[in-house]
Amino acid sequence: MHEAGLARAAVAALVDASAGARVRTVVLAIGGGVDIDAAAAAWHGAATGTCLEASHVEWRNAVDRLRCFACGCEYDGGRLDPCPSCGGNGIVIAAADELAVVDWMS
Repeated sequence: MHEAGLARAAVAALVDASAGARVRTVVLAIGGGVDIDAAAAAWHGAATGTCLEASHVEWRNAVDRLRCFACGCEYDGGRLDPCPSCGGNGIVIAAADELAVVDWMS
């Protein structure tokens, strides 16, 4: 389960960034291919015993950067989202992170 490794890395980064001070809220974004339930369970396990243990966690979907085959428009979205300019198909040119800390508040 790679979600556990992602969660441990994010918890360690936030513990360092907060200098161990209690963190009240964390906003996390997960990319495609990451199971939200597994990620939430992994986060809970990794945060236990840290300054993040009692944090409220908000989950969001991370978006990829795509380029339309038809018109060349670059846009943010999911892998199968149509181009907002012409409705054509796009290709991912920059994949979203699997798990990213978007914001946090002490």
